[in-house]
Amino acid sequence: MNRTLTALYEQDFLYLPAASDTIIQDLKAAYTTPLRTLANQLIAPLEEKVLGNLQHQVNVGGGWNKELFKCFLAEKLEPRGEAVHDSLSLIQSASDPQLMLKLLLMQHAVDFLPESSHMARFAKGDYGDAQSAVFRVLLDEFGYGKHATKHSTLFKATLKSIGMLDNSHAYWNFYLTSSLLNNNYFHKLTRSPECFFEYVGAITYAENSFGPYCGSVRNLLLQHFPDVDARYYTEHVHIDDFHGSMTLNEILLPLAERYGPSVYPEFVRGIEMSCLLQQIMEDDLCAQITWMNKRPLYRQLAMDIKHRVLENIENIPVAHLNEPKGELSVPHVHDGDEFCIVDEGLLRFCHGPDCFSDLSPGECVVIAKNRLHGALVLSEFCKYRILSIGDYRHYATYSL
Repeated sequence: MNRTLTALYEQDFLYLPAASDTIIQDLKAAYTTPLRTLANQLIAPLEEKVLGNLQHQVNVGGGWNKELFKCFLAEKLEPRGEAVHDSLSLIQSASDPQLMLKLLLMQHAVDFLPESSHMARFAKGDYGDAQSAVFRVLLDEFGYGKHATKHSTLFKATLKSIGMLDNSHAYWNFYLTSSLLNNNYFHKLTRSPECFFEYVGAITYAENSFGPYCGSVRNLLLQHFPDVDARYYTEHVHIDDFHGSMTLNEILLPLAERYGPSVYPEFVRGIEMSCLLQQIMEDDLCAQITWMNKRPLYRQLAMDIKHRVLENIENIPVAHLNEPKGELSVPHVHDGDEFCIVDEGLLRFCHGPDCFSDLSPGECVVIAKNRLHGALVLSEFCKYRILSIGDYRHYATYSL
């Protein structure tokens, strides 16, 4: 649903290929009135399914005054030294740190390539000094009109310097659910003028927390890719300190002074949502790195529980698949543990980007809950089964 929602939101983002002899036809195929009509019909119900429960978790009470609000901002936004990111520690200790760094940059790409396009929606209208401050942030992000210094240009240089593709959505199938979720939250806010004050809170928190994180990513990239072009992350170490100050002191605080306590809860909601989403992304990335790093263990786990699982097969939902050579199961997730076993042929099981296990007849793998995975048939045909076992610990004598 998150992937679908992103695609619908981006009906008002313009993407052009580097070259095309059929560009007019391409545009008319990608951007159509029926698609926009469909987007208008589907976005609201999808937003409720994707973001509704999350937003209900953030309960902001009343009774805010200026003093309480100032204390809250100090608690949430004041620097507290260098934050520890478990995902970066896991990348550092992984068996293939370069692969995991590429996975990380794929997650960044969903937002960094169309950099600040969400924010551009709030450059329109007429709302005073805050609008000009928003536009100055946009000017920074867009390199003050010089394409060579546009932040997305710098990020593309980072991608190319380590052998990655640099076109938008080149890694569409490898975005984690949480990366899309965070992206969709900012889409939702900026498409909804009534959510403007929540957006100001969210972007203020994001800008104030991003700079130190970029410094850590830059250092890790330089350690494992000595020839990397890390200008994007170097630039954001200092520019986001400036943007953090600007969003707080030139947008949020003047708006708080202008409109008073009635807007405080909206600022608080945005800050808390942004904070929550950052933690969700961190946890999701950690889980994916661990899943990819432990792929031999999940294969061994499957062999260890194979007898008990098959013995109970009459009580387990089973999908029987018989697919031809080249058949691709695009990366996806399940909301419970799954057990994949090959009966005939050869299946390349994908644990993540460039992370594979080739399964022959009788071989199997446990697919961890919520972990991105896919498959490709390598033989003339392949028969395999996917068993929805729910929780592998019902069959195992140990945990991974």
